[in-house]
Amino acid sequence: MKNKIIKKSGFTLIEIIVSISLFVVIMLITGSIFSLAQKSYNKSSDLAELTQNGRVCLDRLSRELRQSVTIITELPPTDNIPENQPPNQIFFQDGHDTSQITYLRYYLNNNELKREHKAYFFEDNPLIYVVYNSIDQNDNPPQEIILEDYTVGEYFNQLKFWGSDGLINISLKLIKNTNIFAIKTSVFARN
Repeated sequence: MKNKIIKKSGFTLIEIIVSISLFVVIMLITGSIFSLAQKSYNKSSDLAELTQNGRVCLDRLSRELRQSVTIITELPPTDNIPENQPPNQIFFQDGHDTSQITYLRYYLNNNELKREHKAYFFEDNPLIYVVYNSIDQNDNPPQEIILEDYTVGEYFNQLKFWGSDGLINISLKLIKNTNIFAIKTSVFARN
């Protein structure tokens, strides 16, 4: 019988270590690229949400300020006087329905921009709304009724109002995670 030499083929230990090392390096690079892409997507998604939220809220607020009958909040002429800081809320007479005297107030509650719709009345005639600073025959102020109070937008960090001569400046700052979006605009009130 002839001796047959059987040659066994396979991987050596060094080949296995090299191939596993290459696989690990490729997986780390792929994971890093995926993680970077995910972070970039989240950042752009957050910024898009902040931009859209700020724009929609600012459009609504601007429209209602343009239609307002009277701005009641005292506004400083500029936003850079330390002793006269701009208010973070605005109160004005609603101009949508002139058959009833109602008021709107925009304000921040935690990180939400809120819109409060309210009216004032005297106890003897609760169906007729009056001007907020009226007094009755006994020198009593009117009672306040909240008609609506709801959230207009979220992620708000700052809200400022200032201006003069019918020009109202608005500054908004929104924050989500580590993303910040700030916007300013100016609006002329109706009167």
